Amino acid sequence: MKIALSLFTLLLSTFSLAASGAGDKNMEGFQAARQYTGEAMGEKGESFSGKVTEVIDVQNYTYVQFAQGENKVWLATAKTPVKKGDVVSFADGQSMHKFHSKSLNRTFDEIYFVNSINVKR
Repeated sequence: MKIALSLFTLLLSTFSLAASGAGDKNMEGFQAARQYTGEAMGEKGESFSGKVTEVIDVQNYTYVQFAQGENKVWLATAKTPVKKGDVVSFADGQSMHKFHSKSLNRTFDEIYFVNSINVKR
């Protein structure tokens, strides 16, 4: 019975979170991250950093592509002032594969959704 109640509570809270942002077109990334179809990052306090190669701002969010070694990685976060050439670092994100942004009409092969980024100029 406790398990059934816990599952019901989890389902109800997930539905409430998804419904609360349904009117905002730019919420699709964070709603998708809440649904968690990727894997967690930074579980051991691990952080990731790299040099910014591209920035796309939308109404409430910033999409940042940065180079980590030979790899280029996309991340999405709350709107943050950042520009090409800055060095960013972050931890505790979620990875999504084949994520489609409706506001950009673009599909990202892989993108990390993070609460915040640290910007070093």
